[in-house]
Amino acid sequence: MGQVYVPESKKNARSENALIVYEDEASFRQDPTLHRTWARRNSQPKILSNGQRNSQKILGAISLYDGQFAYRHQTEYFNAENYIDFLDAVLLESFYRKGKRIYLIQDNASYHKKPEVYAFFKANRKKIEVFQLPSYSPDYNPTECIWKYTRKNSTHNQYFDSPLELCASLFDTFDGIQKHPEKVMGLLQPFF
Repeated sequence: MGQVYVPESKKNARSENALIVYEDEASFRQDPTLHRTWARRNSQPKILSNGQRNSQKILGAISLYDGQFAYRHQTEYFNAENYIDFLDAVLLESFYRKGKRIYLIQDNASYHKKPEVYAFFKANRKKIEVFQLPSYSPDYNPTECIWKYTRKNSTHNQYFDSPLELCASLFDTFDGIQKHPEKVMGLLQPFF
């Protein structure tokens, strides 16, 4: 697989020695998600379900060339206020280094375009510059690969009796990515 998408912003980031970071958000449901698996012939695996429709929301960001991953868990819906909190408390804390600006590439979620979010970006222009992905283009965002990896390793074909069990499984996978970014570097290669 060749390069998927190389916008002008990536070229500028390389010349400026800026860090390219992709951001995205995802919801993970407590009810089981069935996925292809091995089983004996004529014996379909069964996954318990308690009918819970609880979901856990994750804001996440990944650095393109080193696989550094940062995330924040929340139970409330995504909005401009908690997005700004994520940017300030997690993204800048995790990725910004003096003299090395962040080129943040994000999708077109409605709350990404709110006036208060633009005000945050304007106030932090020396630390972070933001770029929008084209509309309806999740294939251009490597964070989507992290969500797919997480579902495969944490939620598919699994029963969670409580939201705490779901969170424990998610956090275990996220912590593994943080400690061993080499696990996901292969997923990021097409975006270089």
